[in-house]
Amino acid sequence: MENEKITVAYVMQKIDQIMEGTTALREGIAMLENLGEGAAIAAGNMVEAREKTNQQMLALLNQIVEKIEIN
Repeated sequence: MENEKITVAYVMQKIDQIMEGTTALREGIAMLENLGEGAAIAAGNMVEAREKTNQQMLALLNQIVEKIEIN
């Protein structure tokens, strides 16, 4: 997006993409009951890492929106 202006609509689109990932996350969690203990722990760690990434992305997008609204 070099030289392009970031809009609130763009940020909202990115937030929607993160929210759409929630469906896949729920499906993944449902599969955990069918895994062995080691695989379930590994899958759980992956889910936790993805959630942390999503939280960081949402925080960044929130900062972008705040900056856009000021300008």
